[in-house]
Amino acid sequence: MEILRIHIQLGDALALDSPSAGVRMIPFSGWCDSALFKGKVLPGGVDTQLFPDEKRGTLSARYMLEGVDSAGKSCKLFIENEANLEPGKETITTPSVKTDSECLSWLETASLYGTMEFQEKGLDIVIHSNDMPGRRHIALKRGGITLRGCLEKRGQERAPLVLMLHGFGGDMGLYSSLFQHLSDRLVEKGCATLRFDFNGHGVSDGSFPHMTVWNEVEDAAAFLQYTMGLNFVTDIYVLGHSQGGVVAGLLSGLYPDVVKKLVMLAPAASLKTDAQEGRCMAARYDTYHVPEKVDVGGDHWVGNLYFRMARNLPIYETTAQYQGKALVVFGGQDTVVSRKAAEKYMDGFRDGRFSFYPSLHHGLGGDEQEQMADDVLAFLSEHGAEN
Repeated sequence: MEILRIHIQLGDALALDSPSAGVRMIPFSGWCDSALFKGKVLPGGVDTQLFPDEKRGTLSARYMLEGVDSAGKSCKLFIENEANLEPGKETITTPSVKTDSECLSWLETASLYGTMEFQEKGLDIVIHSNDMPGRRHIALKRGGITLRGCLEKRGQERAPLVLMLHGFGGDMGLYSSLFQHLSDRLVEKGCATLRFDFNGHGVSDGSFPHMTVWNEVEDAAAFLQYTMGLNFVTDIYVLGHSQGGVVAGLLSGLYPDVVKKLVMLAPAASLKTDAQEGRCMAARYDTYHVPEKVDVGGDHWVGNLYFRMARNLPIYETTAQYQGKALVVFGGQDTVVSRKAAEKYMDGFRDGRFSFYPSLHHGLGGDEQEQMADDVLAFLSEHGAEN
């Protein structure tokens, strides 16, 4: 999404060719007339380009704009834009922004990228972002791979945060999904939400056949630790669906001093007994001679370490170490997970609640979906924040 378009008028370049590189310093002026900001480039803007050879170079531009933000208040933007230059290839820049505008402060932590469009008398610097006020994309490193997520929050006030974990083969569900619906409603109630894609899923790095329940716990722990460092968070709640529900329980058992509330939607605890019996979805295999990869359908191949670990997981034992408020949701039309496996969690909880909805299937679709969503929101909202 285009968020800023800066019209640039180039001045005369200063040039120097040394034995190691060609140097070009190009002063410029310009203006911006975007919905977020309207103003002009202040004197001193310069684009510095270095060319070690004819096939590659670097660009680094620094400049300040003065004008008014989308709230009509006077402000300034400082922009630093960097890029690698290669002849014949489109230049994609990496901009960063500093500002004294309150309503544009989200730009300082937004995920941004830039493009350049050459015009007859100059060029347009176009800054894009998938972020927006109240939504920020997050990228974390874990075990050498990049995991990507989305943080949503409204306003500047402190708030509880709900860490949301998707299921086997799914994703964080941006834009149109039950997770997006729950996130929208939680944000409306004053909570923040943080969703992410597990390794090998969605837009996160990694290979799906290398996914295991334990490395998904590591993924979730990375985002939990990130959440613990956010200064606006009052309490941390964890919500997971299907295999994400199992991971949510294990994570809460490992961090019982951090997680204040736990929601498990159709938790797939039966994945352990399935692995012991040599089955996963439509696949059947010898549980003591697991092939290198198992085709479980839907273009998903699962590595054998997943099944070897799954048959020995301490699912209930670890989850039972969590003694806070817990809600387990189960649908009567669920053909993936057994009710008995979901209800067994109640044996380990000190303050647990089991909610049964006859019409819901494993994906939690059905006539009672909105009632289920209301109940989950009520559970997470009741008694306010807990400190």
